[in-house]
Amino acid sequence: MSAWPFFLSWTPVLLLTILTVGFRRPALDLSVYGTAYSLILVVFFFDTPLSVALLAGLDGVLTTLPLILVIFAGILLSSLLMITGSLSRIVDWFMGGVRDTFHRTLLISMGVGNFMEGAGVIAEPVVAPMLRAAGLAPAGATALSIVGYSGLMTLEMAGIIITVLSIVTGIPLDELGMASAWLSIPATLAMALCIPLFLPRPLPAPRSWFLVLACGMVLGFAALASAAWLNVGISGMVAGLALILFLVLIGTRSLTLKGGILKDLSPFLFLLAALLLLNTVPPLKDLSFSRLSLELRVIPVHTITFRPFFSAYLYLFIAFFLAARLFKVHGDKLRQVIKAGSQKGWRASLAMGLFGAMGQIFAYSGYAPGFAELKEASNLPWVMANGLTVFAGSAYPIFVPVLGWVGTFLTGYGVASLMLFGQLQVETAGLMGISATWLASGLAVGASLGSISSPFKIAIATPMCGALGQEGDILRLTIPLGVAASLLIGVIVWLIA
Repeated sequence: MSAWPFFLSWTPVLLLTILTVGFRRPALDLSVYGTAYSLILVVFFFDTPLSVALLAGLDGVLTTLPLILVIFAGILLSSLLMITGSLSRIVDWFMGGVRDTFHRTLLISMGVGNFMEGAGVIAEPVVAPMLRAAGLAPAGATALSIVGYSGLMTLEMAGIIITVLSIVTGIPLDELGMASAWLSIPATLAMALCIPLFLPRPLPAPRSWFLVLACGMVLGFAALASAAWLNVGISGMVAGLALILFLVLIGTRSLTLKGGILKDLSPFLFLLAALLLLNTVPPLKDLSFSRLSLELRVIPVHTITFRPFFSAYLYLFIAFFLAARLFKVHGDKLRQVIKAGSQKGWRASLAMGLFGAMGQIFAYSGYAPGFAELKEASNLPWVMANGLTVFAGSAYPIFVPVLGWVGTFLTGYGVASLMLFGQLQVETAGLMGISATWLASGLAVGASLGSISSPFKIAIATPMCGALGQEGDILRLTIPLGVAASLLIGVIVWLIA
């Protein structure tokens, strides 16, 4: 393979990194520049017709729409709960069950974050404002709302990520689940060690670093136990609950439910009950996931499926209006909340839509007019991945998690990384005589770690805690951390596979 196409395929990553680290551009700017550059790159250098690239971009926007709705609904809900003081009371309640503010930060970021992501609820719109209410700076609250769960992300979202990986690769779900659970332990420990870096100075005492490692161990091994003896799909929830229990047990042990706090928690209890029922009751899951769905095709090679009764956004909107009624927020005050939430959310929503467009332009580069056929040598993911196999040689497994990181960095979706690069791991494993299961699992864990470095993910959290415009500062730190953690997982995969 020529080195020139391989280098060009990595330039979107380099561009976003330079804009982030060197110029500290906000997420909306990154999405505009990244999408425009990707469009120019695929049309002029990777033999992709403009019509194909534009349709792929539109497909990306529509594919992202459910997530945009989740974020917008989450912003509305968190805005309402902040105005009513509910979030502050919840944070104070958590404080009653732990020893100090540091323990409370761990409980919210790692415990609540993993529980919510495990249940299929995007954590940032809830966890970021909670951390802000707990006293963290806006940038720290933004970062920790993602860092807290990213090590275990492969096993979360009600199991959809590992299920997609199994479908793409053809490897049995149980094999992938166990391999990913083992790799998620060092990934979770690495993310746990990052947490003190985002706290106010001075850094916590040395014993606090042992505590974050202990929390990482609790999360990692609880998720592994769930994958081995219960179900991979509930591993994140089990791990989050285990950590909350652990921190309460070593704390004051006085985390009791009373009438007032139950009222404050009721929107979240509704969300969790609704999503747990949808994911655990087979008739409800079949009805909401399969029967009450709508399919749309913008491009012939990809079907967009909308599942409004299975997706979190519908229940977030319901929780918002239930909370408004419960806290007696109506009339002009409710309109003010909606207006304030809209002002917070439009930049993040636009950035997310553009990142979705950029990801699909990237993924569907190299297609002929009408998407009739794919020229692999002009497909950016194919060029990136195959170039690594050529230039890295026997060290290729070290860089597999970095491929996963890149997919999430560019698209915002861990699942997108698996769809872009998953099948290639099976083919490469066969050629190299190594384990496809470990390669695919390494890819998935790297994609999960990419969450902390994704402008898309950062854009979700920043409007929730007053950090708009600080995306560049956050990413300057999280990009090298994400790459370093991915390389660590790659070394482990290389030694095992």
